[in-house]
Amino acid sequence: MAILGTTLNAIGLIFLTHAVYSAHEHTAAFAHAPLPLDISIELLVSILVLSAGVVISSPQLKPIQWAKWSGKMQREGRKGDGRWTKEGEEIVTENDPYAFLGLDAGVGGKAEGRRGFWDVRAKRKEYTEWVKSGGKN
Repeated sequence: MAILGTTLNAIGLIFLTHAVYSAHEHTAAFAHAPLPLDISIELLVSILVLSAGVVISSPQLKPIQWAKWSGKMQREGRKGDGRWTKEGEEIVTENDPYAFLGLDAGVGGKAEGRRGFWDVRAKRKEYTEWVKSGGKN
């Protein structure tokens, strides 16, 4: 498929270059005349051929790896670095794919931070214990 994609890209690029050059020459010679139909068709066909070549020569799509990352976080548990948000949640930066954004200081450095992931199983366990205790703190 790589040869077919490369060939289509080359052919599409040649046709696109020719169509653009023809359009330039036509507008230089006949400034107020509309673009001829053959140049318009060549331009559209070259774009379609070039697009098909790009799609065919592109590599296979990879599956989204979010499930692997979240599974690892669930198996290993949350590992915070001892900092907390205003809301009282620990800031988790280890294994955080968004740590590079620098949101741990919050907007304007007001220490709001990005909240860690909500641990559903821990909250469910906490709720179950609360219900067993009769709803008392």
